[in-house]
Amino acid sequence: MLLVTAAPVAALVGVGWVAAHGQRLVDQVAVWNFEPSDTLAGYVERSTMTAQGEFLFYATSPVVEQDERFDAICSSDEEGIGTLGCYLPASSAIHLYDITDERLDGMEEVIASHEMLHAAWARMDAADLAVISPLLEAKAQSMAADPAFAARMEFYARSEPGERLNELHSILGTEVSDLDPVLEAHYAGLFRDRQALVALHTASNQVFVDLENQAKALVAELDALSAGIEADYANYTAGYDELDSDISSFNSRADSGDFSSAAQFNRERAALIQRQADLDALYASLSARDADYKAKLAQLDGLNADVDDLNSSINITPRTGDGL
Repeated sequence: MLLVTAAPVAALVGVGWVAAHGQRLVDQVAVWNFEPSDTLAGYVERSTMTAQGEFLFYATSPVVEQDERFDAICSSDEEGIGTLGCYLPASSAIHLYDITDERLDGMEEVIASHEMLHAAWARMDAADLAVISPLLEAKAQSMAADPAFAARMEFYARSEPGERLNELHSILGTEVSDLDPVLEAHYAGLFRDRQALVALHTASNQVFVDLENQAKALVAELDALSAGIEADYANYTAGYDELDSDISSFNSRADSGDFSSAAQFNRERAALIQRQADLDALYASLSARDADYKAKLAQLDGLNADVDDLNSSINITPRTGDGL
Protein backbone atom coordinates (compact mmCIF):
# COMPACT_ATOMS: atom_id res chain seq x y z
CA MET A 1 0.00 0.00 0.00
CA LEU A 2 2.76 2.41 0.83
CA LEU A 3 4.32 1.86 -2.55
CA VAL A 4 0.99 2.36 -4.27
CA THR A 5 0.31 5.61 -2.42
CA ALA A 6 3.89 6.84 -2.74
CA ALA A 7 3.84 6.78 -6.50
CA PRO A 8 1.09 9.40 -6.97
CA VAL A 9 2.75 11.64 -4.35
CA ALA A 10 6.04 11.51 -6.23
CA ALA A 11 4.24 12.26 -9.45
CA LEU A 12 2.51 15.24 -7.93
CA VAL A 13 5.82 16.60 -6.63
CA GLY A 14 7.33 16.17 -10.07
CA VAL A 15 4.50 18.04 -11.73
CA GLY A 16 4.84 20.86 -9.22
CA TRP A 17 8.59 21.14 -9.80
CA VAL A 18 8.17 21.26 -13.56
CA ALA A 19 5.48 23.90 -13.23
CA ALA A 20 7.76 26.05 -11.07
CA HIS A 21 10.98 25.37 -12.95
CA GLY A 22 9.82 24.61 -16.48
CA GLN A 23 11.98 27.27 -18.15
CA ARG A 24 15.07 26.07 -16.32
CA LEU A 25 14.39 22.54 -17.49
CA VAL A 26 13.90 23.71 -21.07
CA ASP A 27 17.11 25.74 -20.83
CA GLN A 28 19.06 22.81 -19.42
CA VAL A 29 17.96 20.53 -22.24
CA ALA A 30 18.90 23.23 -24.76
CA VAL A 31 22.36 23.62 -23.20
CA TRP A 32 22.90 19.85 -23.18
CA ASN A 33 22.08 19.72 -26.88
CA PHE A 34 24.11 22.78 -27.90
CA GLU A 35 27.69 22.54 -29.09
CA PRO A 36 29.23 26.04 -29.05
CA SER A 37 31.65 27.04 -31.76
CA ASP A 38 35.09 28.35 -30.88
CA THR A 39 33.81 31.82 -31.79
CA LEU A 40 30.92 31.64 -29.33
CA ALA A 41 33.13 30.15 -26.63
CA GLY A 42 35.48 33.08 -27.22
CA TYR A 43 32.64 35.52 -26.68
CA VAL A 44 31.84 33.87 -23.37
CA GLU A 45 35.44 33.97 -22.18
CA ARG A 46 36.28 37.50 -23.28
CA SER A 47 33.04 39.01 -22.03
CA THR A 48 33.76 37.36 -18.65
CA MET A 49 30.38 35.64 -18.45
CA THR A 50 29.93 33.63 -15.28
CA ALA A 51 28.72 30.04 -15.36
CA GLN A 52 25.17 31.37 -15.13
CA GLY A 53 25.75 33.89 -17.92
CA GLU A 54 27.27 31.17 -20.09
CA PHE A 55 24.33 28.87 -19.30
CA LEU A 56 21.77 31.50 -20.35
CA PHE A 57 23.75 32.35 -23.47
CA TYR A 58 24.01 28.76 -24.64
CA ALA A 59 20.39 28.08 -23.69
CA THR A 60 19.43 30.42 -26.56
CA SER A 61 21.43 28.32 -29.08
CA PRO A 62 23.19 31.49 -30.33
CA VAL A 63 24.27 31.63 -33.95
CA VAL A 64 26.56 34.06 -35.78
CA GLU A 65 25.32 34.94 -39.26
CA GLN A 66 26.08 37.27 -42.14
CA ASP A 67 24.11 39.72 -44.23
CA GLU A 68 21.09 38.15 -45.91
CA ARG A 69 20.58 35.28 -43.45
CA PHE A 70 20.87 37.59 -40.48
CA ASP A 71 18.73 40.36 -42.00
CA ALA A 72 15.98 37.91 -42.83
CA ILE A 73 15.56 37.31 -39.09
CA CYS A 74 16.66 40.46 -37.28
CA SER A 75 16.32 43.38 -39.69
CA SER A 76 14.07 46.42 -39.44
CA ASP A 77 13.45 49.33 -41.77
CA GLU A 78 14.86 52.26 -39.77
CA GLU A 79 17.47 54.08 -41.82
CA GLY A 80 20.87 54.70 -40.26
CA ILE A 81 20.55 52.12 -37.48
CA GLY A 82 22.66 48.96 -37.56
CA THR A 83 21.15 45.66 -36.49
CA LEU A 84 23.87 43.62 -34.80
CA GLY A 85 21.93 41.14 -32.74
CA CYS A 86 18.47 40.11 -31.65
CA TYR A 87 16.87 37.94 -29.01
CA LEU A 88 13.65 36.33 -30.16
CA PRO A 89 11.43 35.73 -27.10
CA ALA A 90 9.08 33.32 -28.87
CA SER A 91 11.87 30.87 -29.67
CA SER A 92 14.30 32.04 -26.96
CA ALA A 93 16.96 32.29 -29.66
CA ILE A 94 19.86 34.71 -30.14
CA HIS A 95 21.14 35.72 -33.58
CA LEU A 96 24.38 37.70 -33.87
CA TYR A 97 25.76 39.63 -36.82
CA ASP A 98 29.26 38.68 -37.95
CA ILE A 99 31.41 41.81 -37.51
CA THR A 100 34.61 41.29 -39.48
CA ASP A 101 36.27 44.74 -39.29
CA GLU A 102 39.30 44.35 -37.02
CA ARG A 103 39.03 47.98 -35.93
CA LEU A 104 35.88 47.02 -34.02
CA ASP A 105 37.57 44.39 -31.89
CA GLY A 106 35.44 43.62 -28.84
CA MET A 107 32.12 44.75 -30.26
CA GLU A 108 30.87 41.23 -30.96
CA GLU A 109 31.43 40.24 -27.33
CA VAL A 110 29.43 43.26 -26.18
CA ILE A 111 26.56 42.47 -28.55
CA ALA A 112 26.52 38.83 -27.45
CA SER A 113 26.37 39.95 -23.82
CA HIS A 114 23.64 42.49 -24.60
CA GLU A 115 21.49 39.75 -26.09
CA MET A 116 22.25 37.31 -23.27
CA LEU A 117 20.95 39.92 -20.84
CA HIS A 118 17.66 39.95 -22.75
CA ALA A 119 17.44 36.21 -22.11
CA ALA A 120 18.21 36.85 -18.45
CA TRP A 121 15.51 39.54 -18.28
CA ALA A 122 12.94 37.16 -19.79
CA ARG A 123 13.66 34.67 -17.01
CA MET A 124 13.56 37.07 -14.04
CA ASP A 125 10.66 36.82 -11.64
CA ALA A 126 8.41 39.69 -10.60
CA ALA A 127 10.20 40.22 -7.29
CA ASP A 128 13.62 40.66 -8.92
CA LEU A 129 12.18 42.92 -11.60
CA ALA A 130 10.57 45.09 -8.94
CA VAL A 131 13.95 45.57 -7.26
CA ILE A 132 16.08 46.47 -10.28
CA SER A 133 13.57 48.25 -12.52
CA PRO A 134 13.51 51.55 -10.58
CA LEU A 135 17.30 51.49 -10.38
CA LEU A 136 17.57 51.06 -14.14
CA GLU A 137 15.15 53.95 -14.67
CA ALA A 138 16.99 56.17 -12.21
CA LYS A 139 20.27 55.62 -14.05
CA ALA A 140 18.55 56.32 -17.38
CA GLN A 141 17.21 59.61 -16.04
CA SER A 142 20.73 60.62 -14.99
CA MET A 143 21.86 60.03 -18.60
CA ALA A 144 18.91 61.78 -20.27
CA ALA A 145 21.00 64.81 -21.24
CA ASP A 146 23.29 62.66 -23.40
CA PRO A 147 21.99 63.22 -26.96
CA ALA A 148 23.20 59.86 -28.26
CA PHE A 149 21.61 57.96 -25.37
CA ALA A 150 18.36 59.93 -25.67
CA ALA A 151 18.17 59.26 -29.42
CA ARG A 152 18.82 55.57 -28.85
CA MET A 153 16.03 55.27 -26.29
CA GLU A 154 13.68 57.18 -28.59
CA PHE A 155 14.43 54.62 -31.29
CA TYR A 156 13.64 51.75 -28.96
CA ALA A 157 10.42 53.48 -27.92
CA ARG A 158 9.37 53.53 -31.59
CA SER A 159 10.59 50.10 -32.59
CA GLU A 160 9.93 48.17 -29.37
CA PRO A 161 7.19 49.88 -27.37
CA GLY A 162 7.00 48.61 -23.82
CA GLU A 163 10.57 47.25 -23.77
CA ARG A 164 12.33 50.29 -22.28
CA LEU A 165 13.41 48.58 -19.05
CA ASN A 166 14.41 45.44 -20.94
CA GLU A 167 16.69 47.48 -23.20
CA LEU A 168 18.05 49.52 -20.30
CA HIS A 169 18.95 46.27 -18.56
CA SER A 170 21.08 45.22 -21.55
CA ILE A 171 22.54 48.64 -22.33
CA LEU A 172 23.55 49.62 -18.82
CA GLY A 173 24.92 46.18 -18.04
CA THR A 174 27.29 46.14 -21.02
CA GLU A 175 28.12 49.81 -21.64
CA VAL A 176 27.99 51.88 -18.45
CA SER A 177 30.67 51.56 -15.80
CA ASP A 178 29.15 53.41 -12.83
CA LEU A 179 26.01 51.70 -11.54
CA ASP A 180 24.10 51.37 -8.29
CA PRO A 181 25.61 48.68 -5.98
CA VAL A 182 22.39 46.66 -6.17
CA LEU A 183 22.63 46.62 -9.97
CA GLU A 184 26.30 45.71 -9.76
CA ALA A 185 25.43 42.78 -7.51
CA HIS A 186 22.78 41.68 -9.98
CA TYR A 187 25.16 41.81 -12.93
CA ALA A 188 27.89 40.08 -10.91
CA GLY A 189 25.85 36.94 -11.18
CA LEU A 190 26.27 37.08 -14.95
CA PHE A 191 29.75 38.60 -15.46
CA ARG A 192 32.95 37.96 -13.53
CA ASP A 193 34.40 41.34 -14.48
CA ARG A 194 31.75 43.64 -15.89
CA GLN A 195 34.19 46.54 -16.08
CA ALA A 196 36.30 44.55 -18.55
CA LEU A 197 33.21 44.10 -20.70
CA VAL A 198 32.42 47.83 -20.52
CA ALA A 199 36.03 48.50 -21.55
CA LEU A 200 35.46 46.44 -24.71
CA HIS A 201 32.45 48.58 -25.51
CA THR A 202 34.35 51.80 -24.83
CA ALA A 203 37.29 50.77 -27.03
CA SER A 204 35.17 49.68 -30.01
CA ASN A 205 32.88 52.69 -29.70
CA GLN A 206 35.89 55.01 -29.52
CA VAL A 207 36.68 54.17 -33.14
CA PHE A 208 33.48 55.92 -34.18
CA VAL A 209 33.99 58.75 -31.68
CA ASP A 210 37.49 59.44 -32.99
CA LEU A 211 36.34 59.50 -36.61
CA GLU A 212 33.45 61.79 -35.73
CA ASN A 213 35.75 64.16 -33.84
CA GLN A 214 38.24 64.21 -36.70
CA ALA A 215 35.44 64.94 -39.15
CA LYS A 216 34.05 67.74 -36.98
CA ALA A 217 37.51 69.28 -36.66
CA LEU A 218 38.06 69.13 -40.41
CA VAL A 219 34.65 70.64 -41.13
CA ALA A 220 35.43 73.50 -38.73
CA GLU A 221 38.78 74.07 -40.46
CA LEU A 222 37.13 73.95 -43.88
CA ASP A 223 34.47 76.43 -42.81
CA ALA A 224 37.11 78.81 -41.44
CA LEU A 225 39.24 78.47 -44.57
CA SER A 226 36.26 79.02 -46.83
CA ALA A 227 35.18 82.14 -44.95
CA GLY A 228 38.70 83.58 -44.99
CA ILE A 229 39.23 82.79 -48.68
CA GLU A 230 35.91 84.32 -49.62
CA ALA A 231 36.58 87.52 -47.65
CA ASP A 232 40.15 87.92 -48.88
CA TYR A 233 39.21 87.18 -52.48
CA ALA A 234 36.65 89.97 -52.28
CA ASN A 235 39.38 92.27 -50.92
CA TYR A 236 41.75 91.12 -53.66
CA THR A 237 39.36 91.81 -56.52
CA ALA A 238 38.27 95.15 -55.06
CA GLY A 239 41.91 96.07 -54.42
CA TYR A 240 42.94 95.26 -57.97
CA ASP A 241 40.01 97.19 -59.40
CA GLU A 242 41.09 100.20 -57.36
CA LEU A 243 44.74 99.68 -58.29
CA ASP A 244 43.93 99.47 -62.01
CA SER A 245 42.01 102.74 -61.74
CA ASP A 246 44.86 104.42 -59.86
CA ILE A 247 47.45 103.16 -62.36
CA SER A 248 45.38 104.53 -65.22
CA SER A 249 45.15 107.87 -63.44
CA PHE A 250 48.89 107.82 -62.72
CA ASN A 251 49.71 107.15 -66.37
CA SER A 252 47.40 109.95 -67.53
CA ARG A 253 49.03 112.37 -65.14
CA ALA A 254 52.49 111.26 -66.29
CA ASP A 255 51.49 111.79 -69.93
CA SER A 256 50.23 115.29 -69.13
CA GLY A 257 53.29 116.18 -67.02
CA ASP A 258 51.23 116.50 -63.87
CA PHE A 259 54.12 115.84 -61.48
CA SER A 260 56.06 118.62 -59.81
CA SER A 261 59.26 116.58 -59.62
CA ALA A 262 60.86 113.26 -60.43
CA ALA A 263 60.83 112.50 -56.72
CA GLN A 264 57.02 112.81 -56.61
CA PHE A 265 56.72 110.63 -59.70
CA ASN A 266 59.01 107.95 -58.25
CA ARG A 267 57.32 108.08 -54.85
CA GLU A 268 53.81 107.58 -56.27
CA ARG A 269 55.03 104.95 -58.70
CA ALA A 270 56.75 103.03 -55.86
CA ALA A 271 53.53 103.17 -53.85
CA LEU A 272 51.59 101.67 -56.76
CA ILE A 273 54.20 98.94 -57.23
CA GLN A 274 54.04 98.11 -53.51
CA ARG A 275 50.26 97.90 -53.65
CA GLN A 276 50.54 95.52 -56.58
CA ALA A 277 53.11 93.42 -54.70
CA ASP A 278 50.79 93.29 -51.66
CA LEU A 279 47.90 92.17 -53.82
CA ASP A 280 50.07 89.55 -55.52
CA ALA A 281 51.11 88.28 -52.08
CA LEU A 282 47.44 88.12 -51.09
CA TYR A 283 46.72 86.12 -54.25
CA ALA A 284 49.56 83.73 -53.43
CA SER A 285 48.06 83.31 -49.96
CA LEU A 286 44.65 82.64 -51.51
CA SER A 287 46.17 80.02 -53.79
CA ALA A 288 47.93 78.32 -50.88
CA ARG A 289 44.78 78.32 -48.76
CA ASP A 290 42.76 77.00 -51.67
CA ALA A 291 45.23 74.13 -52.03
CA ASP A 292 45.00 73.54 -48.27
CA TYR A 293 41.20 73.57 -48.52
CA LYS A 294 41.26 70.97 -51.28
CA ALA A 295 43.68 68.79 -49.30
CA LYS A 296 41.49 68.96 -46.19
CA LEU A 297 38.43 68.24 -48.29
CA ALA A 298 40.17 65.12 -49.58
CA GLN A 299 40.93 64.14 -45.96
CA LEU A 300 37.27 64.58 -45.11
CA ASP A 301 36.28 62.43 -48.08
CA GLY A 302 38.68 59.78 -46.79
CA LEU A 303 37.17 59.95 -43.31
CA ASN A 304 33.70 59.65 -44.79
CA ALA A 305 34.86 56.60 -46.72
CA ASP A 306 36.18 55.11 -43.45
CA VAL A 307 32.84 55.81 -41.79
CA ASP A 308 31.03 54.17 -44.70
CA ASP A 309 33.25 51.09 -44.35
CA LEU A 310 32.64 50.92 -40.61
CA ASN A 311 28.92 51.44 -41.08
CA SER A 312 28.85 48.62 -43.58
CA SER A 313 30.70 46.38 -41.12
CA ILE A 314 28.02 47.01 -38.49
CA ASN A 315 25.17 46.36 -40.91
CA ILE A 316 24.21 49.98 -41.55
CA THR A 317 22.78 50.38 -45.03
CA PRO A 318 19.99 52.63 -46.34
CA ARG A 319 17.73 50.17 -44.51
CA THR A 320 18.64 49.01 -41.03
CA GLY A 321 17.37 48.70 -37.49
CA ASP A 322 17.98 47.01 -34.18
CA GLY A 323 16.33 44.11 -32.44
CA LEU A 324 16.00 43.54 -28.73
